[in-house]
Order: sequence, then structure tokens, then C-alpha cells
Amino acid sequence: MTVSIAFNAERRALYRQQGFWGDASLADYWHQTQRAMPDKVAVIDHQGTSYTYAALDRAASSLARFLLTCGIEPGDRVAFQLPGWCEFTVIYLACLKVGAVSVPLLPAYRETELVWILNKCQAKVLFAPTLFKNTQPVDRAIPLRAQLPHLRQIVALDKLAPATPTTLALSQLLQDFAPLETPIPVHGDALAAVLFTSGTEGVPKGVMLTHNNILASERAYCARLNLTWLDTILMPAPLGHATGFLHGVTAPFIIGARSVLLDIFNPVDCLELLQQERCTCVLGATPFVYDLLCCVQQKPYDLSSLRFFLCGGTTIPKKITRDCMQMGIKLLSVYGSTESSPHAVVKLDDPTSRIVNTDGQAAPGVEIKVVDKARNTVECGEEGEEASRGPNVFMGYLDEPELTARALDENGWYYSGDLCRIDADGYIKITGRKKDIIVRGGENISSREVEDILMQHPRIRDAGVVAMPDERLGERSCAYVVLNVPYHTLTLEDIIAFFSRKRVAKYKYPEHLVIVESLPRTASGKIKKYLLRQDILQRLGLDEHQQIHPSLFSA
Repeated sequence: MTVSIAFNAERRALYRQQGFWGDASLADYWHQTQRAMPDKVAVIDHQGTSYTYAALDRAASSLARFLLTCGIEPGDRVAFQLPGWCEFTVIYLACLKVGAVSVPLLPAYRETELVWILNKCQAKVLFAPTLFKNTQPVDRAIPLRAQLPHLRQIVALDKLAPATPTTLALSQLLQDFAPLETPIPVHGDALAAVLFTSGTEGVPKGVMLTHNNILASERAYCARLNLTWLDTILMPAPLGHATGFLHGVTAPFIIGARSVLLDIFNPVDCLELLQQERCTCVLGATPFVYDLLCCVQQKPYDLSSLRFFLCGGTTIPKKITRDCMQMGIKLLSVYGSTESSPHAVVKLDDPTSRIVNTDGQAAPGVEIKVVDKARNTVECGEEGEEASRGPNVFMGYLDEPELTARALDENGWYYSGDLCRIDADGYIKITGRKKDIIVRGGENISSREVEDILMQHPRIRDAGVVAMPDERLGERSCAYVVLNVPYHTLTLEDIIAFFSRKRVAKYKYPEHLVIVESLPRTASGKIKKYLLRQDILQRLGLDEHQQIHPSLFSA
């Protein structure tokens, strides 16, 4: 399946003239790097697997040949639902070698999300582990075949447990297929990846990124942070996210750095891996920083190799920034989205006031403006919606022209839905969101999606979901529900059991429940969510632990 991507001809010519875009693909960059440093370790994971650049290239070339035997052609989608393992990079590179479009999926996704996404992107091959976190993702996927008309093959990643005799095993494929000698050439303007992100529409949206988008994004990111082949980049965040996929896997091979992957975040494991591999930078959302900070305050670790911790995905409390400084950890803020990643980063030499009080300045090649409801630019210091334009900005949502038109205008500006202020020097500060989403530790949760599931519960007549503040995760999901007659009771445990039966990812489960007689609504019928947000703040002030179950979501 080939998608025709509409380029703004003027912007395309400008980005090529400025050197941000070109003819080269990500595969071209990969091949250049692996030829330059074949014996250097390219990637290592917490399970003890590692590959040199040469070994990684051989494995990816063997898998590329397998993909060709499956009938994969340039533009076809290959999905992989993997944690932070070296094999993620192998599959990604194999896709690049045959011109396939990579569709990385979060390990947290279950049947509901998988069926929706795999059909949406018409994936022809799916890779999933035989075992991860006491679950069998491949065994979960196989029964879905009848609902996935486009899917031709499911391949089991037999890293922690053997595959069944009737299932294709990745380890066997790497042995059976000779390396592909000549990669399939693709142009820099071709689609390279589709990253699915939650939003206000209630179902995941496929963000389309070309090779040029990704190359522009990661080259600007590395330039701003002075990342080079000398760096070792530790990635504890999921590789199905833009953060992990772009900054943890792609950026390292573009510059010839070493990628260190952590499959299940645990602050002790993360710090020990950082120590052992002499990592120079770590990336993750605020909860990662919070947990690492708590550990470092209790036990000393050798952090002398660490240049900085780059934090994004949710607001950084000033206390965490200051505590990091006291511990000698340089914490830098990055702001972006899957659609425009990243476009504002704090500079390495910025004064403390900038680091603590802002979310950075536009990356090289990126423009940022703040607009009012009519999308007119506001004065410096005034609050408005943040918009960005640049060679990193996505090409639209997969098969969603109306959603694309709302978010991306004809001049290349992407309207984020985030509220912010900008100062005279171009530094921005995110102040809130227009979008009705909850950002739980960097994970976007659609309030509408959670509400739709709640409304299927036989005891619930009406539901509204809002974010409630949380010191560690930034936000958690709070559900306000009105019960059907004749019911008078409903517990959070009942809700959790119901969501579990619905087979959705755990991070989407409500974590606080408030039963009310009615929901406040406008004349047009919209829930006045600002009143619910005010209410939960008051309730948390009275009893901040009422019916909150963070232990369920420790993974």
C-alpha cells in the first residue's frame, strides 16, 4: 500500500535549499555509519544482548530478505510490538533496507488497540515477543488473525521463551535467510514510519513521517545538544513512542553513537546500566527523573559520565529541577510531539533561570509562534496556542484528511493544541492544553476513549474523565460517573475489573473514582470539565489518597 504525500512545493524547495531535506534515506545514513565503524558496539540491551554495527547490519539484511519473500514492497507497513530490546533495531533496519514503513507499537497495547492499529495501517507483517512481563504477546495476537485481513505473517521474537513449532521464530529466520546484498533504494521524501498517538478523537492516530522528516528532526536535535559518535545514549522510555523510536534508536545510528536500551523501567536497573555502560545522556518523562532522583538520594551512584538528562512529555516541577542540580545532574527540558518532534530544546549553556523556567527555544530550522483562537499571532508574553513549522513536522494523519486539515495548515504550520507563552528571545513555556487528553507519565490518554468505555458499564449512565495532578506521573485519570437507577454503589475495583475485561492497556484505567448525581454541562450539552478539575483539586486537598491505586501501574 503506497500513500501519496502532498508536499507544499514552496516549503519543500526551501528545506532542500537550506540543506534540511535531500534525496538520501535513513537506510543511506545507516549504511554510511556501519561502513565507517563496523566493529563498534551499536546497541546493547538490559537482557545482555549486543550488536556491533557490522553484526547489526548482517542481521537486518537477513531479515530484509525474509520480508521480501513475504511480498513486502516499498511503502508496505511492518508492525513490531517490542520492548527496549536490540531486536527492535534489527527489525527497524530491515524495514529501511526494503523500503517498508515501520509501525512501532507500545508493548502495553492489547487486543482492542492492536486490531484497530493493524487494520488502520494495513500491516502485512507483525513481530511480537513470545514472552514479556509475564504475558505472551504472540499468543495474544494469533487469535486476532481473522480480524486482520491484510496481515500475512506473525513472527515471534523468541528472546525470553521459545516459539511454538507452528510459529515463525525470529532467531530461526536470522539463521535461514542469507543477507540481502543490495537494499531497495527509496527517496528521502518517501514515508518511513507511522507512529500512533492518542488524542482527543478517542482512537489512536497514525502520524506519518518521511525519511526527510526524521533526518531533519534528529540532526537538529543532535546539533542542539552536541551529540556525537562519542556519546552513549540510554533510553528507558518505550520505543513505540517518538522519544524512544527517534532519539533512542534512530539518532544514535545517524551519528554513530551507542544505543543502550532498557525494556522495563526500574530506577535501580536504570542507574546500574548507566554506571556500567558509562552513558552520557538519558531521556525520559518526569516520572523517570523523579524515581531516579529518589534512588540517587538514598544510595550513591557513579554518574560522572552523564552529561545531561533530557526530560519531556510532561511538565517538570521546579523542585525536581533544583533537586537534580543539587545532586549534580543537569536536567534539560525538551518540548515536542509525535507530529513535530522535538522543536524546542533548552541549550546546554543556558543560564539556570532558562533551564528552570522555560521549555526551551526552537531547534535549528524550526519556527515557533503563539496564536489566538483565530490563529493570529499574539504578543510576546501572552498566552495562546503553540504552533510550529519546520522540516521535522509530520505529513499528516494516516487516512484522516479532516483531522490533518485541522492540525496542519497549507503553509506547513502544525497547531499543537498546547497553550504557552513565548518571550522576546523565543523561549517558550507550556502553560496548559486545549486538547482533552491526560498526560500520564508521558503517555497520552484520550479522555473520550476512557469515557466511551465507562459508558459501556451497565451501572453507569453518564461519565466525564479529567486529569488530576500527581507528583510522580504529572497527571492521573479521574472518572466522574453518574449511576443508572437503581444502582447506588460502584467501586474503583469494579471499574478496573471492567476495563481489564475490555482488554485495553492498563495505563488507560481510571485511577480515581467520584460518584455524582449529575455532571455539569453547558447549554449545548458539553461537560464543564473545568468544574470537574476544580472539584478534584478540592477533593485531593481533603483526602489525597482516596481510592487511588498507583501500585497497579508500577510497571
